[in-house]
Amino acid sequence: MRYGLGMAGNGDEAGRGGDWLGPLFEQLKAKIQATADKICEADVNDLAGAEKVARAVGVVARSAKVVDDLRRRVEADSEEDEMGGRTYDPEEDERIRQELLVHHERLDGLLETKRSEAAERAAAKAGLQPMPADGAPDTAH
Repeated sequence: MRYGLGMAGNGDEAGRGGDWLGPLFEQLKAKIQATADKICEADVNDLAGAEKVARAVGVVARSAKVVDDLRRRVEADSEEDEMGGRTYDPEEDERIRQELLVHHERLDGLLETKRSEAAERAAAKAGLQPMPADGAPDTAH
């Protein structure tokens, strides 16, 4: 069972925010477009006017990004499964699983190396170093 927005109490009673986000997105999109049209029609004759238009462009650009994020949310809400969670592409899930497996194996290798090094250090500290190949005790300390 996947965790969805409805399980956390976020969204409306049915657990789907898309029922009202879609119309809201359309309204905000229209307002952003109308505002952008007004800004583009503005006649800039002096530095103060140019500054004012530049600030307005920045505000509209940030607002457009927020509205576009809302669009993505609406599109994602339309793909919810019956439990109110997101549906995921099985190929994407498999790709992510493979990446995690590779990462896990790399970390396991690093951990094993670190454990082996720690065991060697502990053995050396305890004076349990292996005898050299010639059988003579190592007195090079």
